[in-house]
Amino acid sequence: MIEQLRLRLDPIHLRQAVRGAIAAIAAYVLAEACGLPKGYWSVLTAVIVMQATLGATLSATVDRLLGTMLGAAFGVVGALLAGSSQLRTGVVLLFVMLLTVYIAARRPSLRLGSVTAAIVLLSDPSHADPLGAAFQRVAEIGLGAVVGVLAALLILPARARDHLRGTSAEALGLCGALLTLIAARLAGADENPATLNERIRKLLRKGDAQIDEARREWPGAPDHLDPAPMLRSIRRLWHSEIILLRAAQSPLSTQLKAALGTTLDDVVAAARARMADLAVALDGKKMTGDAAALDTAVAMLQASVEALRGESGQGLDGHDFGQAFAIVFAFAQIRDNLSDLAERLLEQTGEAAPRRAD
Repeated sequence: MIEQLRLRLDPIHLRQAVRGAIAAIAAYVLAEACGLPKGYWSVLTAVIVMQATLGATLSATVDRLLGTMLGAAFGVVGALLAGSSQLRTGVVLLFVMLLTVYIAARRPSLRLGSVTAAIVLLSDPSHADPLGAAFQRVAEIGLGAVVGVLAALLILPARARDHLRGTSAEALGLCGALLTLIAARLAGADENPATLNERIRKLLRKGDAQIDEARREWPGAPDHLDPAPMLRSIRRLWHSEIILLRAAQSPLSTQLKAALGTTLDDVVAAARARMADLAVALDGKKMTGDAAALDTAVAMLQASVEALRGESGQGLDGHDFGQAFAIVFAFAQIRDNLSDLAERLLEQTGEAAPRRAD
């Protein structure tokens, strides 16, 4: 039981829990000190806008504030139009909800607008002071939003760029596992790549969202520190493996295995080792290897495939030739993509000169 608890205690989640708890207490104390009548909205907002990274917190804060101000404006106008009549209030509520819910459907980040509009419109049936009610709601939400941002910035801060590197390392590790699966298929094993491909696809989508968060955290970052090219290199690597997977739809023939010898095994091992080294570097540790082994293995594979041109008399048919050339093309692409990823990593750490504009 203790061991299972340790496995579930993710440091990222623990940091977020600490930030959220402190932000909630701070919002409560400040709301009480400011005399806000419904300070619980400040507490709720501080917890809601608190995300795993500063960039995501900033995005959630802007969305919540814009939605609140939009809803407050609709609520004030609706309250003034409705007056104290329950019938008119119902009619106005219908039109206000139509407008705010439509806006939220077009732009989901503003979905809080309809909630705020309904609260401002219905919280005081007499509508004696709709402007004051709207101001209080915006003040309560604004206080919670500011507390949430400050907590994300000052309490165990987490940067989207760091989370992106972790996501990229995980995706790269799965690419290595996919390469092993493809090699097994070429050897005749009946391996299904669907699960691995879906996991890689989800991680790449997650990485895209983290790139947006990272850009919000550092909007003026130099071009060579943009994290997007790093993820693009991994996506291209995965696409190269998809090409290799298509070449592995049928296993290698006995004649082609004999013709290639151990060069295919060598290039798979070298590519996996290079992926593992780059994954370690993505996790914040220094790269311990270089691309020489992979370059050599790809060159040997290319030489073996080129030698097949004069070996048509050894039982190789057109399918064998097509499969062999597809395999060597895919591994050349994998080598190039890993080389590009290494360059992007060096740029991110400041160990390489920024790329020149094309």
